[in-house]
Amino acid sequence: MVHLCKPTFEDKDYGRGAGIPVLKTIWELIDLSLLFSQTGIRKHSGIASWILAFAYICGLIGRVGSANENAKFSADAPFLQHLLSGKQITQSAFSRFLSKPVPWLKFSLGRLSRLQERTESRLTDGDIIVLDDTKVEHPHGKMIPFLCWLFDSSEKRHVWCMNLVSTLAVVKNGLEYPMLWRFWVKADENNARK
Repeated sequence: MVHLCKPTFEDKDYGRGAGIPVLKTIWELIDLSLLFSQTGIRKHSGIASWILAFAYICGLIGRVGSANENAKFSADAPFLQHLLSGKQITQSAFSRFLSKPVPWLKFSLGRLSRLQERTESRLTDGDIIVLDDTKVEHPHGKMIPFLCWLFDSSEKRHVWCMNLVSTLAVVKNGLEYPMLWRFWVKADENNARK
């Protein structure tokens, strides 16, 4: 009897940012670059705002933990280097872009409108819209306006948190995409823990 050796599997190390071209294809399919401009979200630190947003999302997908690490990721990922044409995104550019007031609701409504124009992403009878509220605990931020005391039923305790309410579309063909989100703010802080 002949003994066969165990198969060897290649360790496919695709490098940082290997999925970025796929994300860019989806980005262009919905034409988000034009939507940024139509919403009035233009340049920041000499870089188009859609490139800043795209690069930041690429970093989030690459599990980058901070704006500083995201700036390093943008400099290391070959596809982003090509997209940036030699420019560098700094940590300061990311931080300022993310902290300045931007009409995100208008942008999100435009994105939803574009998704409804396409047959594969359009909502029809039988599709599902999921409503979720997520409590994100924030024990140290006492002056942030959208934080409040809420009861977390899963942990059976009151938490000082933000309450992110979001909706997600689940289409019959299996496609899922985020719709809208808001921070829910407790209107009455009297008896805050009730």
